[in-house]
Order: sequence, then structure tokens, then C-alpha cells
Amino acid sequence: MLPGRRLNRPPMPKYTVNLSDVPEGHELPPLLQKVGAWVGKQDHGTLGWFDGLVAEAVPKEWSPEKADRLRAAAFSFLSLADGSLLLLVKPGGKAPPAVALLGSEGETQTVANSLEEFLALWSQGETDIHDLDDEEAGDGREALAAWLKKNKIKAPKVAEFDFSAWLDGDEKPAASRPATAAPAFKPTDIMAKLGPKTRKVASVLGRRADAPEVITYVTEGLGKKLPASTSENKDSVNISAPKQGVELVLSHDILHDAFPPVPKTAKTFIPYVSTAWVRAAVGEDVLGVPWKAKSEAEVTKVLGPPTGRKASFADEDELTVAFWLYPLDTEGLLELELEFDDLVTVTLSVKGSGDLARYPDVTTGLFVGYAVTRGLLDTSRFPAHQALLAKIARREAQGSELVKQAMPRGLWTSHLRDEPALQTLLWRWFHNLNDVWIKKDLIKVFGKRATESGHDAPKLADDTWDAVDKAAPVLDKRFAAFIKK
Repeated sequence: MLPGRRLNRPPMPKYTVNLSDVPEGHELPPLLQKVGAWVGKQDHGTLGWFDGLVAEAVPKEWSPEKADRLRAAAFSFLSLADGSLLLLVKPGGKAPPAVALLGSEGETQTVANSLEEFLALWSQGETDIHDLDDEEAGDGREALAAWLKKNKIKAPKVAEFDFSAWLDGDEKPAASRPATAAPAFKPTDIMAKLGPKTRKVASVLGRRADAPEVITYVTEGLGKKLPASTSENKDSVNISAPKQGVELVLSHDILHDAFPPVPKTAKTFIPYVSTAWVRAAVGEDVLGVPWKAKSEAEVTKVLGPPTGRKASFADEDELTVAFWLYPLDTEGLLELELEFDDLVTVTLSVKGSGDLARYPDVTTGLFVGYAVTRGLLDTSRFPAHQALLAKIARREAQGSELVKQAMPRGLWTSHLRDEPALQTLLWRWFHNLNDVWIKKDLIKVFGKRATESGHDAPKLADDTWDAVDKAAPVLDKRFAAFIKK
């Protein structure tokens, strides 16, 4: 470039805005029109990864059975890069339009109870939508916040809108709410040794999202929105409060008998606080361990020898990560785990299980029958089915009967003997990791067939004892280290 000459760069493209053609039966809120005019002047990529604000009808293809209701009550105003849509939804009554997400994978959620609240969350990077919250595309958020302040835009106080439940309408839950009482969560001595902030986190662990203490802690203590529900397509929600050093996971899908799914509508559930991470920003040590510990020895000096070691990832064999495990309640439902793997990590969680076969099929029944005869199943997990277990042991009933009667949510790791090496092998075998896979082993025995989706599966129609006997040599070889002689 010659001295004194300036390089002429092409101007940055702006966001596209087309809100004039609102679908029939809907009106464009003046605020959306006003903010749309402002967004149209902003450089692309400064407010999130999307192309613009465009008013469009909800595609019928998203949900043909609910299309009419959706299109009558909502329209799309923002399309995300993955095909997900943000909608303005009329909740009914005098409530203002809410903002909701129609996910490209079928997930749904309320983003904000009003357009004003959505704009405030957007300006703070807290919509819980990655394409809008990503720091790399957030240079314009301060300008949006300033625009909201200049125009005196404040979120009205309105009732919480549950979009996922609204979609179900009057459709009733397939299952009734569990009749079992909630656990008492009698604390262990470890709870008293936690700092007040960490103890507060632990006090909501395992509680339902509609419990008063959870509502107060999340909305007032963390200053965050609490999900009204989870659904079949979105079974968990993260609540991140980095300034407070806390992140929560709420889920209805905890694989433990003490935490059954609690239906809210046909396809939505009231979640539990299932996991929490506490980080250095919480402002207090956990059990006296400094957050800046540089070695395992520093942690051991405070806590003593680790409870055990585990691999960094499920497909690794080397046990390199030291961990210290402590029960938080006398029933053993809640636990605190402190890890050291180059840095200190603190996790509080409900003691759930891993799913081996969430949707059991004939291969699940065959394995369960085999596991009973080889002592791999933890029969104490099924106190109400001891007679059936005895029949299976005598080969008078098939494994699929136990699956049908005692495993309504599938086969879990906790249904098998609690031995780390066995649990690791089972997890890999059922999930096709490290070149071991139940289907691969059984295809060797029974041959293969193509499923309706075009995948290979064992040519097996029934988990008869003849089938178990035929598979036994391969399974005995696979589980030789764990079969008691």
C-alpha cells in the first residue's frame, strides 16, 4: 500500500429486518417494531449468530398435530443458525406475549415471560440460547442495554408461562404423580463442615423445582429464572451463576427409585435439582481445600488419602484422577465429590445411576436372564420381585419378565453388582465403546438382520433359555473376570 493511502474496507453487513408482513391473525407489538428498527442498524455478529428479525408463520412441519394451535397463538420472529425458532406466543387472558423456543431437535422452552424480559436477558447474555449468549458475538449487548435504558423498557411483572406445558394443552399425563413421599434428607456431619454458601447449595440438592426453598434460592439467591418444567425432548436445564460460583442442573430423569419422574402434563415434568458445581467464585473453600491447590498432595494433606481414582474419560483405562467422596445425607442419596486433575473440582449430586438400556429390547431380556444365572445382577435391588428372580434362576421364567415388571425406566448400572471394573465394562459394552458392544457380540452368535432404520441387529426374536444357552459361551468369555466360580 502506498504511503498516505488508506485501505478501504467494505462495510460490515447489517442484520436483516422484515417485520412488516406479520402472519394473518397476529399483530406486531410496537416494541418489536421499534427494537427491530434499531437491530437493523447493527453490524452482523454483534448481537448473536443469526441473520435478522423476520416475522413468519410457524412451519406446519414442526408439529403437524399441533400446527393449528401454534400458528393461531404464535409467530416466529427470529431464526437461529441450527433452524431453531424464537416465537412470540399469546399465553391467553391479559398476559403479554411471551418468547419461546421451538428447537430444531424438537425441544421447547420458555425463554422469557414477555418481550421486555427477553430483551433484557438478551442484553445480559442470559437467554440460555447459545447463539444469542455467545461472548464472541456479544459486542453489541452493551449498546442494546443502553437502548433499553434510554427507551425506559422494563419487564412487567407477569405470571410464569410454561410453553412446553402449554403445548400439551388439556392432554393429561400418561402416568400419575408418584405416591411415594419425598426423601427426608437427614444431613450427615459433613454438611456442618461446609461453608454457608456451599451448604446452601447442598440444601436444595434433590429437591423439586417447585419446592419453596428451591424457588427462593434460584430466583433470589442466584437471581436466575427457574425452569417451570422439563420435557421428553429436553430432560435437563442448566442454571449458571458464574459470579456466585454456582451452576445447577435440574432434571426429571434421575435414575434412582427415590426420584421418580413427576408428570406435569402429558409430556412435561417437574424437575429435581440433580447436580451442582461449586467453583472458586463462591468465595469460600470446600472442606478446607484451597481452590488454588497445585497438586494432589496438597489436597491429601487436608483430606487424607483419596477415596479412589478414576479415568478422566469413559473410554480410558488409566485411573489418573484422584477423588474424595462424602455422603451428604444419612440415606446415601446425596453426595459431595472433590476431584483433583490439575485443578480442584467440586460436584454435589444426587446419587443416580447410568442407563445401560433406556429402551429395553429382546437383547436386554437375554442379558438379564444370563446375569441372574451368573450372579452379575444385584438381586437385593428387587425386593418386591424375589419370587420372580427365583423362577428365573430355575429357568422357569425369562429375563424379559423381570425387565417388564421391575425396570420401567430400563436397565441401569445400579441393577448390576457394584464393582467399578464391572460397571466400566458394562457401560462400554452397552454403549459401543472401546470396541466392545452387546450387539456385536450377539450378532456373532445369532447372525444379523436389518432394523427398520437400516441398522444391524442380532437375528433374535425371543430371549428363550435356548437363546441364552447359545449366547452363554461368548458372554462367559466377555465377563469371565466377574463370574463367581
